[in-house]
Amino acid sequence: MIRWSRLRPFHPEQRSLIQDALTGAVGGALGTFAMNQAQALMAKRGESKHQDESRQSPQEPATEVAARKVAERAGVHLEGEVKKKSGNAVHWGYGTFWGAVHGALHDRVPLAGKLFGVGLGLGLFLFGDELAVPLLRLSPPPQKVPAKSHLSALAAHLVYGTTTESTYRLVRHALA
Repeated sequence: MIRWSRLRPFHPEQRSLIQDALTGAVGGALGTFAMNQAQALMAKRGESKHQDESRQSPQEPATEVAARKVAERAGVHLEGEVKKKSGNAVHWGYGTFWGAVHGALHDRVPLAGKLFGVGLGLGLFLFGDELAVPLLRLSPPPQKVPAKSHLSALAAHLVYGTTTESTYRLVRHALA
């Protein structure tokens, strides 16, 4: 006799690494969307508070710098809207990738699923934004970035981490 649980592809006893990674990728994509929304909201609030201050030239986002550097190695020059779209592709790819890694490690590494995504967001902020991005010369060194920018980035990464984790759990539960 076939048990109902065998007909459901994501039963906890039958989940594979690939299934968990795909579920995590869904979480990472939704986390990236939520992070974008949080960043847009913070930017809008920041602009409305500081409209009278002199505007400095906006810094090129690290994702656009990465896209531009990769394209230059291939002999392609990116600018304008194409550079912006390429930067968005880097951002979405990065967020989806780390969601997949998180999903794959969730039940296999003791701390991966703890703290409801706060650890994921904090880790990506510290090791990505604060360490790797400046070391790769995709942004200025952390000490040359205003504290307000660090706090905004931290908040956005915490939104990413908690959204990625909660989406992973919801999708996994729905498919179990």
